[in-house]
Amino acid sequence: METALAQLANAGFDLAHTFDAAAVAHEPGLAILGGPEGGTEGNTERLGIVIGNTRALWPPFTHALRDPVLAREAHPLERYTELAIDAAFPGARIYYGHRLYGATYLPLQHLAVVTGLGALAPSRLVIHPVHGPWFAMRAVVIIDGVPPTRVPIAQPCRCEAACTAALDAALANPSSGPAWVAVRDACSLRASRYSDEQIRFHYASVW
Repeated sequence: METALAQLANAGFDLAHTFDAAAVAHEPGLAILGGPEGGTEGNTERLGIVIGNTRALWPPFTHALRDPVLAREAHPLERYTELAIDAAFPGARIYYGHRLYGATYLPLQHLAVVTGLGALAPSRLVIHPVHGPWFAMRAVVIIDGVPPTRVPIAQPCRCEAACTAALDAALANPSSGPAWVAVRDACSLRASRYSDEQIRFHYASVW
């Protein structure tokens, strides 16, 4: 696993959070993590890994975009994510945040909260204790292994009034990219803030 995670870190996916897939399979929307049929009995594949990224993604991703085939993709970041994680964990069960499973997406925010990766703020963003709101969850990998015991964590910041006001402003102007960025900027944990170029890429549809 260490080799695979180092490979992903080199590709910009520098966030890896392990958890017990069987322990969360009873949570809403997470039954699929217990196994292909949502069951856990006799299943040895229970070491879950949330794969994500901070601002570290941007340099390797923009370098990869020099490949004209990737650059022509309708959703190049999603394709880049799949290529990197599939290569790091060949043959593993992998669930991507941008794919539908049945009729729904995997509730990565809920998974992050129940496994202690972060805590949900009034802004409706998951706040990481180090990176604040400046990270993204891309996929969940399930492999054989002994999982750790995880519990929810306390909210790592105390900026409720500021983030609530910013959220209200964004909801009043939902087509404004800068308004949504202001919701993230309202958090006091800003050390991992994305570059302006990376922000514009992620918010391109509403910028």
